[in-house]
Amino acid sequence: MNLSEPLLSTQGARRRAAGLGVLALAALAVHLLVVSGLEGAWPRPAIGAPAVQTVQVRVVDAAPPAEPPTAVVPLAEAVPAVPAPRPAARPALPRSRPIPAATPSPPAETLAMADVAAPPALAMPVLAVLPVAAAAAPAVEAVAGLDSVPRYRTQLPPAITLRYVMQRGGLRGNGEFSWRPDGDHYELRLEGRVAGLSVLTQVSSGGFDAAGIAPLRFTDTRLRRGTKAANFQRAAGKITFSGPSTEFPLRDGAQDRLSWMVQLGAVVAAEPSLRSVGAKVVLYVVGANGEASVWAFDCTAIEPVSTGAGTVNALKFVREPREPYDTQVQVWIDAAQHYLPVRATQKSGSNDEGFELRLQSVETPP
Repeated sequence: MNLSEPLLSTQGARRRAAGLGVLALAALAVHLLVVSGLEGAWPRPAIGAPAVQTVQVRVVDAAPPAEPPTAVVPLAEAVPAVPAPRPAARPALPRSRPIPAATPSPPAETLAMADVAAPPALAMPVLAVLPVAAAAAPAVEAVAGLDSVPRYRTQLPPAITLRYVMQRGGLRGNGEFSWRPDGDHYELRLEGRVAGLSVLTQVSSGGFDAAGIAPLRFTDTRLRRGTKAANFQRAAGKITFSGPSTEFPLRDGAQDRLSWMVQLGAVVAAEPSLRSVGAKVVLYVVGANGEASVWAFDCTAIEPVSTGAGTVNALKFVREPREPYDTQVQVWIDAAQHYLPVRATQKSGSNDEGFELRLQSVETPP
């Protein structure tokens, strides 16, 4: 019988058990190392806290949050691509509103033609649209007080030449007023010049009768406007014009737009009662554009007037306008100059710059 064989079997079993023990210890060591490394990577729980997994609860207020919660999207979708800049465009009109059509220009018939030729494309000339009162020719028969224009005694001045400073708006020049009576005939001329250029020429010619100056023809010439005339047809008893077909009856003592300046002074020279404030002189005055009206001059003051020969005290007469665009006249007449104007102003309407004459010198022909 062999006694060593059981012993060898027992020793082998012990060796295998020891080897298994070593492997178990090694596995336990590795396990402890792994657990301790993971534990150091996370925050440690507080001392005494139960080693259980906790659940966090968030209380949400009833009011809505100030900012909406941000949706969690993939990174590629969270950062949108920035589009290339585009030029600014006008905001589009709402589709429910139609785009208005352009406002049409006013018709050519409403535009005034003031020294401007009509465009070649127009078949008809452009006409000025004027107020009815300004466009219609004044009817002399409708003027109140026409038949009451009195006949005055007159004392006519001798031949004389008056030189004035002439001004209209910003334009300044000189004017020459020439009165030439010769027997039963006269010629009266007013010429205005600016920078040596003739801008105004008025001529009145005629004779005399029981009412004083009796014009036969009056012409009015303006720069770039041509000449217009009023004709006093004494044999036919009417007044006609070179332009319009208007006719007026020839009244006793009728004057034109230039002769009234001499006639007014001749009436005052002959009537001492008219040389005081409150006096009135009424004249029937005709222009070259087909107009005629009663001019009532009121003596409103005795005023000093500065002239080229010094200051003189002059009688001031004023003719007030009777309707829009009517003529307003102020005239200062001096006894030393046969009651002829030493100053005169004239304007038509509130927008008119006005026209003024102021005496500078006097010349008496031989």
